[in-house]
Amino acid sequence: MELPLKSATPARWVEIVAADLDATLGDHAHCELKAASTAMSLAGRFADHPALVSDLTALAREEMKHFDQVHRLVRARKGVLPKVATDRYAKRLAGAPLKPLPGSSALMDKLVICAFIEARSCERFRLLAKGPIGPTLQAFYAELAGAEGRHHELFLEHAVAEAGEAVVAARVEEVGRIEAAILKELPLEARIH
Repeated sequence: MELPLKSATPARWVEIVAADLDATLGDHAHCELKAASTAMSLAGRFADHPALVSDLTALAREEMKHFDQVHRLVRARKGVLPKVATDRYAKRLAGAPLKPLPGSSALMDKLVICAFIEARSCERFRLLAKGPIGPTLQAFYAELAGAEGRHHELFLEHAVAEAGEAVVAARVEEVGRIEAAILKELPLEARIH
């Protein structure tokens, strides 16, 4: 599936991650928790959208399963989860000012932002699936890349249901430019985002 990303993660990121897998796995675990929390927060805030609530509840369960899997990997490596750190990428993306767009809504905008976060995770998990991190982690990230791709599509499907294809396409174009600029400004670290 094609991702809406306007820039690619530099190849050097995989080397940075491979050099500090423990830090990356710790960050990844927290990303899964944050994704589950975001899904449940949206389900609560937009409880008048039953199909959305149903899908977000299932997504949150899947994200919690992923958290558990990553936590097990951390423990198998004799590690413990670090304290939660701010995800500067997600925070900046969620806080970016968006242009007024006829037909858009707060829900649609949140869904598009979530779609980009999932798409970036998908892209990076695909890179890790081919990276120098060993066959077990490669297989794990290949599996998770598929899940993140489905999540990205789910968020965009609900955005289209909320505001229509043309409005969502315009917002995706705008957010794509913003997301690429944020990615360019942030340092490459042993983190998922």
